[in-house]
Amino acid sequence: MTPIKICDHLGQEKVDEYYAKLSGKEIRAVLKAGGSHSNAPSTAFTQAARRKAWRKRFNNEWKQQNDQLALAFLIEWLMRHHRFMLTEYLDFLGVKHSQGETDEDFCETRSPEQLREGAQQLLGKYPAHHVATYLLLVGHLQETPIYDESAFLLEALGMESGAAADYVKVHEEHRASS
Repeated sequence: MTPIKICDHLGQEKVDEYYAKLSGKEIRAVLKAGGSHSNAPSTAFTQAARRKAWRKRFNNEWKQQNDQLALAFLIEWLMRHHRFMLTEYLDFLGVKHSQGETDEDFCETRSPEQLREGAQQLLGKYPAHHVATYLLLVGHLQETPIYDESAFLLEALGMESGAAADYVKVHEEHRASS
């Protein structure tokens, strides 16, 4: 699932929650990575005024379905505010990492059962939508279908159970025909 689709399924309320966690420096990094400029208008003297200008820019990019911005947004949110969840998952899988960062394609070296078992472990400790955001993003980055084919993660992201089952079925059929 692409980063922008992850965010679409999360819904505006959760995207707003994630955005609120970001500092001014982090927001600027997201805007730059998404191909937008991050300087504030000369009339924005306060942090609140700068954040308002950045949010307007962010929202404009969002409306244009800027997947690069969504990717930067989710990575910044995860790495700056939920690194402990990343490290816990990688530790569970026995993946070598540096504070939650790894170059290993662990989705290829671990079985689907191990990956899903680790996901269930995280769901017992963290908000479901945080876990789903992280793992669906991992699936996108590592180009693996395992998380997209896990209805429980799609439901944790915010999909209705019937829609999640349909998504899994279509995804599996597409992969089988490729």
